[in-house]
Amino acid sequence: MLRRISLRLATPVLLAATLLPLTALPQSQDSQEQSVAEAARRAREQKKKSEKPARVITEDTVKPAASDSQSASAPASSASDATSSQPASSDAAAAGAAEAPGETESLKQELAQKQKELDFAQRELALQQDSYYSNPDYVHDLAGKTKVAALQQQVTDKQQELDGLKTRLAAAQELQGRSQSAPPPPAAPPQP
Repeated sequence: MLRRISLRLATPVLLAATLLPLTALPQSQDSQEQSVAEAARRAREQKKKSEKPARVITEDTVKPAASDSQSASAPASSASDATSSQPASSDAAAAGAAEAPGETESLKQELAQKQKELDFAQRELALQQDSYYSNPDYVHDLAGKTKVAALQQQVTDKQQELDGLKTRLAAAQELQGRSQSAPPPPAAPPQP
């Protein structure tokens, strides 16, 4: 009987001993959560104090891509078209050579604009080609084929315009360079 009484007393003691650390555990987790929350608040405050303005990337801060890589991606047919348009662009160069020296800046701006338009047209063509050729039945997709052909023609036309502008700009710069480096005309001899 004594044994039963001691078991009755030992059981609650053992239960209390096992459950006591479990009650202390949530309290330590709460203190950890509070310390983590405090650390997060401090980190946010420090970040606000040392926060630098965000860097904005624009076309001015990014180096422009080389025009050779874009012209290399143009189709081979545009290269033959560009060579056939050389006589017309040489006429444009002769006309451009007669322009004022201030025209070189406007030609440079126009050239940059046309380069952006060509880049956009090439990207649009690539996107349309990907869309067209990803269709398993692309052979029968006449509308897609027509759109790809139209975009290809648009890229070719823009490439020709760009080549013409480059020729005009080169002629204008050459004319400007000649006028700056040319010696002044000789003075007329005095007449008696």
